[in-house]
Amino acid sequence: MTREEIRKAEQDLERWRKSHEDINTLRKAYREKILDWVVTSMEFEKEPVSMTRLKELLEREKTAHAR
Repeated sequence: MTREEIRKAEQDLERWRKSHEDINTLRKAYREKILDWVVTSMEFEKEPVSMTRLKELLEREKTAHAR
């Protein structure tokens, strides 16, 4: 890596840290990304899934656990 790439990576990391100063913002960011990772993984495995379908399944599960 060049010095410029390292400097940019450090700036990006610092911006990310400032936007996730507490555990709640960190959890929210993780929750937003985890669905993308699951969909990508399932697409890689050639499983029939879409973001809409996955959100539907997760909502059903939340409702079932709440009872």
